[in-house]
Amino acid sequence: MNITLNGYMAGPKGELDWHEPYWDQEMGNIITKQLGDADTLLIGRKTYECMAPYWQAQQVNISAPRDVLDFADLMNRYEKVIFSKSLRAVSWQNARLAKRPIAKEIRTLKNMHGKDIIVYGSGKLVKQLIKLNLVDEYLIWIYPLAIKSGRALFTSRLYMAPYKTTIFNSGVVLLCYKIS
Repeated sequence: MNITLNGYMAGPKGELDWHEPYWDQEMGNIITKQLGDADTLLIGRKTYECMAPYWQAQQVNISAPRDVLDFADLMNRYEKVIFSKSLRAVSWQNARLAKRPIAKEIRTLKNMHGKDIIVYGSGKLVKQLIKLNLVDEYLIWIYPLAIKSGRALFTSRLYMAPYKTTIFNSGVVLLCYKIS
């Protein structure tokens, strides 16, 4: 999850533009490695509506850099479980709507043989997962800026054990935690 120094994952209206100026190739390499260690993505409706058309288009974008094409291949190839109360169908390759309540869906996925399960964006979904104690690991990208107000990632006490920190040239810090 991308957050500001003061703990917001998005602006008050869901704005995410604050993190774009900091993104660089070094960070892209780390996130590509993380995605390579996974095989399933959990996505909320709003994130699905943004990501699906973008990554489908990137897969066939002949002018896209090789690293973008590689990332697009993984994003399109992996299983994607979409959590939405309003969508009736999804069209992204290897995507499906979650049919069970969130806790049952996640527990079923966790019990299946496979690689890591990742959540991208999807703030409401992440908050539900936190509330239900279904998150095993947090990878928090802290950006060197504060915004006046926004949507907080954490709204209650949560104990974590740090296991890795990476500082990027852009000033972004990646903090990796397991639940203690």
